[in-house]
Amino acid sequence: MRVSKVIDKFDLKKDYETIEEVAKQIELVKFAFGYFFRMMSKPTQMELIGTLEMLGGDFLEFSVYLKQFLNERDASEVVLNAKPNC
Repeated sequence: MRVSKVIDKFDLKKDYETIEEVAKQIELVKFAFGYFFRMMSKPTQMELIGTLEMLGGDFLEFSVYLKQFLNERDASEVVLNAKPNC
């Protein structure tokens, strides 16, 4: 019999000292999600992008980011060549 464990308490062990460290961690999470997104089937990718576009706001910006992972280029090339938002 398979037993699954539910994580019911999540403690963040790292304290970030600057906003730059927080921004770096967010970008790393976005990049990792982009790689997982690439492994999804094309219909699933399109459905996720459509849902994000319907939600609008910041989700629209994230849908644009994910669309970059649909290109034939390597995802690291997409992120490294991205224009900064500053």
